[in-house]
Amino acid sequence: MSRQVVGLLTDFGTRDHYVSSMKGVLLKAVPDVQLIDISHEIAPGDITEAGWVLNAAWRDLPEGSVVVCVVDPGVGSERRGIAIQAHGRRGVGPDNGTLELVARGSTDGEAVELTVRALWRHPVSPTFHGRDIFAPIAARLATGAALREVGDAIDSIVPYPIRPPQRRPDGSAAGHVVHVDRFGNVVTDIGKELVPRGSVTVGVGSVVVGRLVSFYAEADADELVAVINSSGHLELAMRGARAIDRLNVKRGAVVEVLPAR
Repeated sequence: MSRQVVGLLTDFGTRDHYVSSMKGVLLKAVPDVQLIDISHEIAPGDITEAGWVLNAAWRDLPEGSVVVCVVDPGVGSERRGIAIQAHGRRGVGPDNGTLELVARGSTDGEAVELTVRALWRHPVSPTFHGRDIFAPIAARLATGAALREVGDAIDSIVPYPIRPPQRRPDGSAAGHVVHVDRFGNVVTDIGKELVPRGSVTVGVGSVVVGRLVSFYAEADADELVAVINSSGHLELAMRGARAIDRLNVKRGAVVEVLPAR
């Protein structure tokens, strides 16, 4: 029988004790759990980045996995703690938009507000819900508990901060910059299904990109190109250089994809 997988996604970094404290709580409760570090290098408080990285990893995790997502600038406030189920996996974290992106299009979607305080670690620190609320709940779910055992059902959760991309009547598509990876590639939320067939041009800021390639090495030296990345989304890249330095755009910038004329 395979071990239960619990993934962790935080903005804690690895310099401090925060990640190890959460792992300790999980291991005390479920000693044979398999812990996966999705990322701990999310920019502090960056809900948009956290939601996107979580979405990129979600369906690569084994079915039945539980993810603790703690990018929580509102910790200690009135914001809710929630648990969700989507696409065969479950997530635990603050209701601040981080978890909504992975829930889109799910046929098994369910969400609860974390209200069963007896399952929390006490005393609860108002500055560390990752350790005292979210990790204990994730451990409980990892033992096979249903969502309704950890909270009360809710009809909706806070949406992801950037609105969904759209296909236009003329066949073009519009979306947004959502992430810049460590290689400087500029990732958009435009899925490959929205990209027009054949040759395209991509506009972002004042820059127009005129070529869609299949892989990075297909680009010429110093050429900015578009590519469908490994998660199935349009990104802008350069071979051996950082596309973000050429584009100089921020997250949320509008990206347009048009059929080449």
